[in-house]
Amino acid sequence: MKLSYSDYNTYKLCPSRYSMEINKVEPPEKQSCYFAVYGILVEMFFNVYTNGYTKRGVHLPEGQIHSLLRKLWTKVLDENFVEWVDPWVRESSEHIFMSAYEDIIKNINTFDLWDHTQSEVSFEILLKKSQDILSCKLDFLVNRPDGTVEILDGKGTYKMDKPVDLDQLYFYILIYLLHFKKLPDKAGFLYYKFQTIRYIDFDMGTIMDFKNKLTLVKRTIKEDKKFEAKVGISKQCKWCPYNMTCEALINKRKERADKKKPVTPFVFDGEILSFSMKGICDEGSD
Repeated sequence: MKLSYSDYNTYKLCPSRYSMEINKVEPPEKQSCYFAVYGILVEMFFNVYTNGYTKRGVHLPEGQIHSLLRKLWTKVLDENFVEWVDPWVRESSEHIFMSAYEDIIKNINTFDLWDHTQSEVSFEILLKKSQDILSCKLDFLVNRPDGTVEILDGKGTYKMDKPVDLDQLYFYILIYLLHFKKLPDKAGFLYYKFQTIRYIDFDMGTIMDFKNKLTLVKRTIKEDKKFEAKVGISKQCKWCPYNMTCEALINKRKERADKKKPVTPFVFDGEILSFSMKGICDEGSD
């Protein structure tokens, strides 16, 4: 079994979706990536910036950053479908581009880590006992001159108080530990829109507890014969690419609809109602 954090998290949320994704089942409709393209653009830029420029001691002026970002934005839109007429779309393509550009400049100027950072760092760890493979791609791996190491996961959210899954960083820390035989010194979430890093607390005990939790999930996946859907009133189901064909969700919605209080039909008996104008033209009316 090959397991990434995304696979692990998807299975916890919905085994049915996990099964369809790993078996590469095509969703019934093409999914809009409107909510993802900002983060994709920012991370694509920092991948090029840290792995191609700052590692060679090159620091781009703002004009060149703008030109580079424009080329990357074209690539992002070519590779990711966005339905710009969806009712929840509040920002235009150009607004998202300029927002990303301004946030990138602010993050470059705020943090002193870019000269010591690698982006999109991939790991694959073969577990000898089970022969399973754990894989991940770190947004940022920072090796500071003082010898300390940080793992950072980028977040493109517009809300600082939006819940984050600590298991994501625990998963990355565990893989780092298995590869380097030591823990990183720090791990945290980098919020692009707020130029803020929120570090988390962890130690060897924390990561070993997570390792045990991960082992149980892996075992459950291997023993699962049905991969049943977990249905609830949540964004998880609302934004699931398979929600239109999910029988469990369709049945749940029908069940909720059947439980609603029936509406008493209005029967017109043919009588004319009498209306009075009194009270319509009260004080303050024209």
